[in-house]
Amino acid sequence: MFTPDPQKILIVDDSKTNIQTLGEALKEYNCIAATTGENALRIAKGTKKPDLILLDIVMKGMDGYEVCKILKEDSSTSEIPVIFITSKSDPESLVKGFGVGAVDFIAKPFHFDELRVRVSTQLKYKKSLDNNSLYLKSIEEIYDTITDSIYYAQKIQQATLPHDRYLNQVLKEYFVFYKPRDIVSGDFYFVNKIGNKLLLIAADCTGHGVPGALMSMMSMAFINEIINLENKYEPHEILNQLRTNITSAFNSDGNEDISDGLDASIVLIDPNNDCMDFAGANRPIYLVRNHELIEFKGDRMPVGLYPSQKPFTKQRIKLSEGDCIYMFSDGFADQFGGADNRKMMLGNFKQALSSNSFFHMKEQKKLLSEYFYEWMGHNEQLDDVLLLGYRYLK
Repeated sequence: MFTPDPQKILIVDDSKTNIQTLGEALKEYNCIAATTGENALRIAKGTKKPDLILLDIVMKGMDGYEVCKILKEDSSTSEIPVIFITSKSDPESLVKGFGVGAVDFIAKPFHFDELRVRVSTQLKYKKSLDNNSLYLKSIEEIYDTITDSIYYAQKIQQATLPHDRYLNQVLKEYFVFYKPRDIVSGDFYFVNKIGNKLLLIAADCTGHGVPGALMSMMSMAFINEIINLENKYEPHEILNQLRTNITSAFNSDGNEDISDGLDASIVLIDPNNDCMDFAGANRPIYLVRNHELIEFKGDRMPVGLYPSQKPFTKQRIKLSEGDCIYMFSDGFADQFGGADNRKMMLGNFKQALSSNSFFHMKEQKKLLSEYFYEWMGHNEQLDDVLLLGYRYLK
């Protein structure tokens, strides 16, 4: 059976008689001694630190007040409790002792039962603090490990998103405002040039943080499979097939308890015919033409399990040179803030888009980012934020 080592007490007194008396009274502990303040400091700062220090005040050379003050100013010894042993019991001495960091006083001559109780109380408290420190350190180590893993997951997730080099190659004028709430995100965007057509996707998966990120990466894998292996490019076909893949993946064993999915908007832009096809799952798109914002609503159902599942529908929209197309998750407009600390709401969001639409897309990103952060103020970010802007230029 494991027996823990007794707690260590450092007795500091220039009287060897007092040291012997205290050692005998506290023989159940591991008692060590020092006869000067200098030696006490050397022992206290060693590798095997005492759990408690009994410190005489009046000693030759460095007195107890000075020793205690130095101990409390050093981070390596500041947590060691110090009990003064002294014949001084006047209020001034007590105030000075507590002022330099002592936790208690024991008067000379010693009353041994009182001595043992006071020492036992401080040692139990010290042991409790030590255990709490160990628990806290363990929690911090676990937190650091998890956080490091999440930051590495962030790198993986960012690697699956379209690279800036590719976006600059296939999109003439665009911006992406992408701000995860918890390092990794449940929002994602997808861009692919298919022949002369351009496919854009903005999606918002159930949840945020790690669960949302896992859902987003799985969805992106399915989308790549639908496009590259099944050769389906039409927005409504992608949503229909994506729904089939997700529901099959989550409910392959017949368990329908998992209802996770995503909301998404998809457009396929055809510059040869100045048009785009749009399909949405609980998400609209906005088109701003000559500062007028036009909303195109998607189907009112998610990509996932839903009580009334119908095929997603496609809308064909005519485009004009210079049209601004905006695709987004709900995180921007749902953010709390502003003068009245309320949701931004779609009205303010639409106004911000239309009023800035005549600027270049890079300038729009700057202005809209500033607007979002100014609105948020000191509030926490409530959700992942994704806003993709694209100007139609032939």
